[in-house]
Amino acid sequence: MKKEKMMNGYTFYAYEDKYIELGKKILKKDYKVIKEYKNTLRNYVVVVQIDNEKYILKSPRNEHRIIQRKVATLFKDGEALTTLKNINSLEESGLNIFAKPYLAIVKRKNGMIEESFMLMEYVENTSEKDKDLAIEYTKKMHENNVYHGDCNPGNFVYLDENNLKIIDTQAKKMFFGKYRAHYDMLTMKLDSYKEVEYPYSKDGYYYLALGMKKFKKNSIVKKMKDIRKKRRD
Repeated sequence: MKKEKMMNGYTFYAYEDKYIELGKKILKKDYKVIKEYKNTLRNYVVVVQIDNEKYILKSPRNEHRIIQRKVATLFKDGEALTTLKNINSLEESGLNIFAKPYLAIVKRKNGMIEESFMLMEYVENTSEKDKDLAIEYTKKMHENNVYHGDCNPGNFVYLDENNLKIIDTQAKKMFFGKYRAHYDMLTMKLDSYKEVEYPYSKDGYYYLALGMKKFKKNSIVKKMKDIRKKRRD
């Protein structure tokens, strides 16, 4: 992986020189915003055009906005660099099911992330949504010992009737048995695809994940979470 430090404190990470050059254009704001998906205190996600090519530009703002998460970046790569490393590594091993991250831009101050961006492959739906295909690709992900973390229908982009790309994940490794695999799959079944037969055996990790899902859906817990978000914002 290539790494280049800039004069203003930003560091570029990419596997090809051309994306380092695109990073310089991003810092100069030498791009055109085509479509805005999110522009909140928590997240910034837009489609941009650079040199007649479309890309996704994302800034995970919560990472440097919430103090506990910011302090944690003293010991972590951060979302942008982690995503770049993990998905490119999986692609090299033959798992080509994710929208490809091309570039991570990270600015640190006193060792903590102050700002970060990702430049990623732009993909759009060109086929009908298919819950069975989404479950098949989720299982492929789990078979390679990585999990998504937010398996909702919006994070599957359908290229054709047999292929899709998974977006909005760091593709982190699973360390606590199959807990994360069950949590992903329960998110799909409970929140979106209730009619689908659950595809995994219901072991102890399943019931642990199910308990956590139910706990988070509890009305009191949800209300406390909403209050905490409002205060933070």
